[in-house]
Amino acid sequence: MTRRGSLVYYLASWICGGLFLTVAMYLQEQASPEGMGIGPSGAGAAIIMTYFLVLIFCAFLSFVFAFLLRLSMIWLRAENLWQWVLAGMILSLPLTWGVRWASHATDAAGLEGAARQVAVLLFLGLRGIAERHPLLGLPAAALNAAVLFLIHRAFRPE
Repeated sequence: MTRRGSLVYYLASWICGGLFLTVAMYLQEQASPEGMGIGPSGAGAAIIMTYFLVLIFCAFLSFVFAFLLRLSMIWLRAENLWQWVLAGMILSLPLTWGVRWASHATDAAGLEGAARQVAVLLFLGLRGIAERHPLLGLPAAALNAAVLFLIHRAFRPE
């Protein structure tokens, strides 16, 4: 699993992707009059708590993003950074749409109990971002794809 850097690749997707999304949320908080609701501006504790929550709720989606990105880039034989960044941005759009669809489907199905908790953990933790700020993930996905490109290239068999 580590010969091709898979462990590093997927962990970096999770950790770096969560960090990039938290920074994007913080910048949105500073720029928007309605904000993101992550706490008072400049509050370090609110940013750290947001990062912690993003790590929890983004875990599944960041692994899916990394898997689909690597699979599509290998299939397309993409060898350049700009191709990975562009593909990451494009890939973030259907993932955002999927979170929105999953949130509406969960509401329509009226899931309760354990099924609702699993849906929240897998998809619905990012519901507010996907519904109110759907393009917020674009810069985070681009930066995450750039990091994943560097890791993929470093572990590429020669």
